[in-house]
Amino acid sequence: MSQNSDLILAAPLWPHGDCSLMHLVRRAGQHSTYCWSQCVDTGLSAVQYAILVVLAEETSCDQQTLGNRAGFDKATGTYLIDRMSKSGLLQVETDASNRRRKRVSMTAAGEAMLQQMVAQAKRAEQMIAADLNAQDIADLKRLLSKLGGLQEPEKDAAHNGR
Repeated sequence: MSQNSDLILAAPLWPHGDCSLMHLVRRAGQHSTYCWSQCVDTGLSAVQYAILVVLAEETSCDQQTLGNRAGFDKATGTYLIDRMSKSGLLQVETDASNRRRKRVSMTAAGEAMLQQMVAQAKRAEQMIAADLNAQDIADLKRLLSKLGGLQEPEKDAAHNGR
């Protein structure tokens, strides 16, 4: 047992040993949501913020590309884009070259919202990383990218000195 009484020892053990990875990832997700809610007061989620960031870079893109870049599935994207367009943050138009495809762009209100959110999102990221050093942050980003399928798994890492 640890001498540090502040440690949370509530993580389920599967089967009776090391802490569950699924439990730790879930707890990290909860902490991420908490940090976001403490720092961002716009009422938009981190995924909605990601949509605005992608559209600031792309200007206009189809829903599938937006989903791939911002990290959401088709059903979630349809809901979020509809909600954000009804709020006046996004504009959705039918693609002239393919009538089945929708093109999404940010409105002036969306641009203003993004500008309002940038500093808040940075504070949320600082809050979540407060107890981590630069190497911890780099390792965490690499591992989460790998888990999220955003990075190819390292091929034969043992032979590359890692």
